[in-house]
Amino acid sequence: MALPVCWSCNYIFKWREVLFIIDGRKKCPNCGERQYITTQSNRESGLYGVVLPVIPFVLNVFGLSWILTGSIAFLAMMIYLSVIPFKLQFTNYREPLF
Repeated sequence: MALPVCWSCNYIFKWREVLFIIDGRKKCPNCGERQYITTQSNRESGLYGVVLPVIPFVLNVFGLSWILTGSIAFLAMMIYLSVIPFKLQFTNYREPLF
């Protein structure tokens, strides 16, 4: 796994720079060019994000306490937030979602 790279100047983004991206685009701090998230990485990040809200309900079915369920859900969220920047890829134009 590697952090995303600027398509224009090959700047390797830092983890905290790509943790929160608004509207699917990010400006390169090195050259100032706009970076757009690729369709594939957008789908992957969305797929991982869909699973997160389901985790507490699945754990509740097994009869776990709410404290344990909340702790596991919080841990899953932290893992998601720490891994998702490594899954992103950038391109120079906005790609359609489908």
